[in-house]
Amino acid sequence: MLWKSRPSSVAVSYPRRVFARVRGSSFSVPVLLGLLTALLAWIRLPAIARDTLWAEDGRNFLQDALNLGPLDSLVVPYAGYLHTFPRIVAALTVQFVPVQLFALSMTFGACLLAGIMGAIVYVCSADVVAWIPARVLIATLTVLAPLAPREVLGNMANLHSLVLWTLLWVLLYRPRSRAGSIAIAVFVLLGTLTEIESVFLLPLLLWRPRDRSRWLVRSTYLAGVAIQLCVTVIWPRGPSGNPPVDFWSIPYGYLINAVTPLWIPQDSIGAVVAWGGPALCIALALPFAVAAFVVLRRGSSIQRVAATALIAGSVIVYSASVIENPNGFYDYADMSAAQLGSLWLARYGVVPSMMLCSLVLLAVGVIVARRRSTVRVPAARRSFRGAIVTPAVVGLVALLLVQFFPQSTRRSSGPEWQPQVAALSSKCESLPDSQSVRFRETINWSVNVPCGLLE
Repeated sequence: MLWKSRPSSVAVSYPRRVFARVRGSSFSVPVLLGLLTALLAWIRLPAIARDTLWAEDGRNFLQDALNLGPLDSLVVPYAGYLHTFPRIVAALTVQFVPVQLFALSMTFGACLLAGIMGAIVYVCSADVVAWIPARVLIATLTVLAPLAPREVLGNMANLHSLVLWTLLWVLLYRPRSRAGSIAIAVFVLLGTLTEIESVFLLPLLLWRPRDRSRWLVRSTYLAGVAIQLCVTVIWPRGPSGNPPVDFWSIPYGYLINAVTPLWIPQDSIGAVVAWGGPALCIALALPFAVAAFVVLRRGSSIQRVAATALIAGSVIVYSASVIENPNGFYDYADMSAAQLGSLWLARYGVVPSMMLCSLVLLAVGVIVARRRSTVRVPAARRSFRGAIVTPAVVGLVALLLVQFFPQSTRRSSGPEWQPQVAALSSKCESLPDSQSVRFRETINWSVNVPCGLLE
C-alpha cells in the first residue's frame, strides 16, 4: 500500500518535530501556559463564586464606572492608592457587557489577567531558573496557591496581590529585545499603578543598575511607584481604628497563613494549629528553610538575589499587611486553643506562600543545573541529587493538586448576580429609567444600577 512506502521513522518523528517547534518558540509556550493558567484559575472557583461580586468589585469599581463613566473612573483613588487593572476591567464591563453578566465579566477578567501574569512569570523566571519544569511550576503558582481561591483568586479587589508576585520576577529579568522591553514596561506601569506595595521591591532595582536593557522597565517602575506615593500623600488612607496586633502574633500569624496552608487543608488548619502550636508550624517551615539554604549556598548570583528577595518579600508582605490592617482575629499569640480551633485565615498569606514554594523550585533548579554541569561528578553524588529532585518536585505538585479545589471561598454562599437580574428587571418596569435598583453582593455591600441599563 502507498502509506507503507514511507519510513516508519517519519510518522514517529513528525510529532516530535511539532513538539520541538512549539517548545522552541519564544511566543507559543507563554501563550499556551497563560491560557492554561487562566483556565486553572477559573475552574478552581465554584460556579456560585464566579457569579458573585466580591467587595470592592461592585461597590467601588463597577459603581464608579457606572457613575463617573469608563474613562473618569480610571483615575479615582481608593484606600490611599490607584487600582488601574480593576478600573480597566470594570470600565470594559460597563461599556461592553450586558448587566446580567457583570459578575461573570469581573471574574473572567481577573482570571484572564492571572493567566497573563502567569505567562509573564514564566518568561521572566528564565534568568533565574533554566530548568523548564521548575519555571512552569513557578508560573502556575500564580493560581495554584492553596489559599488563593478563598479571597484572592477570581476577583479584581485582591488582584493586586498577584501583581506584586509578578513584578518581583519582572525586576529579575533582562529583556531580550526592544519589543519585549516595551511590552514588559507597559505591564510594569499598569502593575505599579495597581499595587502600592510594589514599593517593597525597589531594592531589586540595585541589581545590575548599569544594564541598559533594563533601563526602560526600571524607569517605568520608578514612575509608577512615584505616582502611587504621590496619590497616597494627597489622598491618604484613613486609620482602621483597631488596636495594633501583638508583636508575637505577627511571626506566628506568618507561619499560620503562609506555611500551614501548603500542608493542611484550610478547614483543618485551626484544629491542627490548636493541637501542635508554634512548634508544629516551625517544623512545617523547615523544608523551605532548607531550600533557601541550598540556593544561598550553591546557587548563582542571580539565584541568591532571587532567594533573598523571596525570603524577605514573604515576611515583609505579610507583616506590613497585618500592621497596616490590624484586627483582633490576627492576634494569634493571645488566642486560646479553642479560639485557634476556629481561627481566621488572612489573604495576606497567599503571596508569601507562593514565595516559599518558589524557594523549593529554585533549589531544585540549582541541583539540576549542577547535575548537568560539565564538571565531572561521581555517580553516587549524581544519584543522591536525583533522589532529592524527584521527591521535592513530586511532593510539591502533590500538595498543590490535593488542594486544587478549594474547601471554601468567601463567595461560596453568594449572593449570585444573575438571579437578581430577573427580579429587579420586573421592579424596574414601574420605575423611570433614571431610577436605580440595588444589587446585593458580598459582606452586605451593594451596587446601584440604573433601570435604563436593565432594559
